[in-house]
Amino acid sequence: MSKELKKYKARIFGELYPIVSDEDESLILDVVHKVDTLMKDIASKYESADTKKIAVLAALKAAEELVTIQEMMQQERHQSNKIMTLLTEEDISL
Repeated sequence: MSKELKKYKARIFGELYPIVSDEDESLILDVVHKVDTLMKDIASKYESADTKKIAVLAALKAAEELVTIQEMMQQERHQSNKIMTLLTEEDISL
């Protein structure tokens, strides 16, 4: 059973965007806030940059955070697998 699509209006960096999603409203609000904050932070540092460049820089920053988290998760999985292997070996030797 799929979730119901909902329509939202989100203000990001001063512009209003229509969003259609089946995600929870709280997630949509969090994502919109994150993008808006990233763009405002970047704009404050690069006052001469246009909106398109600011949006691309924000997307790059968000992607960097995603890749970092994915790498951390991969390392955690690797460590968990090593621990499970050691525990299994320990069980066998008992």
